[in-house]
Amino acid sequence: METSKQRRTVEQFCNRQFYDVLNSNKRFRIHQGGTRSGKTYAICQYLAYLLVSSKEPLVISIIRKTLPALKGSVQRDFISILESTGIYWKGVHNKSENTFKYNDHLVEFLSVDEPQKIRGRKRDIAYLNEGNELLIEDFRQINMRTTDYLIIDFNPSDPVHWIYEDLIPREDCETWITTYKDNQFLSPELVNEIERMRERDPDYWRVYGDGQRAVFSKRQIFSNWNFTSVNSFPEFDDVILGLDYGYSNDPTAIVEIYKQGDKLFFHEICYATGMTNQDIINLIKDKGHEQTLIIAESAEPKSNDELKRAGLWVKPAIKGAGSINAGISLLKEFDITVSEESHNLKNEYLSYYWQELKDGTIINKPLDRMNHLMDALRYGVYSEHSNKNKFFVI
Repeated sequence: METSKQRRTVEQFCNRQFYDVLNSNKRFRIHQGGTRSGKTYAICQYLAYLLVSSKEPLVISIIRKTLPALKGSVQRDFISILESTGIYWKGVHNKSENTFKYNDHLVEFLSVDEPQKIRGRKRDIAYLNEGNELLIEDFRQINMRTTDYLIIDFNPSDPVHWIYEDLIPREDCETWITTYKDNQFLSPELVNEIERMRERDPDYWRVYGDGQRAVFSKRQIFSNWNFTSVNSFPEFDDVILGLDYGYSNDPTAIVEIYKQGDKLFFHEICYATGMTNQDIINLIKDKGHEQTLIIAESAEPKSNDELKRAGLWVKPAIKGAGSINAGISLLKEFDITVSEESHNLKNEYLSYYWQELKDGTIINKPLDRMNHLMDALRYGVYSEHSNKNKFFVI
């Protein structure tokens, strides 16, 4: 039986999202929120609480789109909570199976890019972290194999999404919207940094500050791209890669670029920090692109030379005065389709804005943020498919 001392401990160390989930009886429990609202951590605390409070054996699946994202975020938070509460040391963490057992309970960490695990297992509770990364078919497969209820958290960065249309309106769904103001553990310095976004970028603030659903903005540079599964792409005779280097703070971004007449097709294959040049080389070869033309960021000649010495076919992107706007103009001449699996590219597409002056004037200069895949695909398209490609330096 829970004591008053235990209840005080929970109240002291949990944000409101813990209690929202705890007190709900709905099948779908959705946490929509802005940056640093504390929703992911609070939900992980709730799942840890179930391990010590539930008398019936539970199977809990913690799910995210990709395995690297899963291990670097929600899984790390959950394990940290288990360690700090002492639960971890009384259970069994099977790192090869990616599971944690505590008494008769089982927690499994799954990614949607392991479809055999998602489709083949039943569980009592499913927690979909960053649920807007998932396709509706991913959700359906998980839902059909979940007996009790599903918890979903997400940042509302998509103006249109199946969560809004197919899930939130349901009678068996409860939704909460939280922001950084609901996180009692943020430092004043971090709060001030978050609130600086309010004046700098109102559209960005709407989503990541106020936790509200994104809307299509008049500042949005592109607004008519199509999205479909990469499996629905037509057959192509040729492909090139666009590559934008990153490392510590910015990700390395690589996108496949296909052209068919006046149509372009994009599919991201890399969006990760901490990638060394050897990591990039290995990934490109593993994806079967050892003989593929790579249009890479020209500001990294040393990196380009390393890729060349590894046997890859690399050309520096055409850059210079006016090349960004010229590349954007060229992209607007094409009918563009992006794979639904390219979640990071979709986010950049929706957040790729022209700058706005304080008097409301919109100028033809893109905001320099969340543009790594946009830069990579622009390098490839502008350098290879404009009439300026005669200036290539090999």
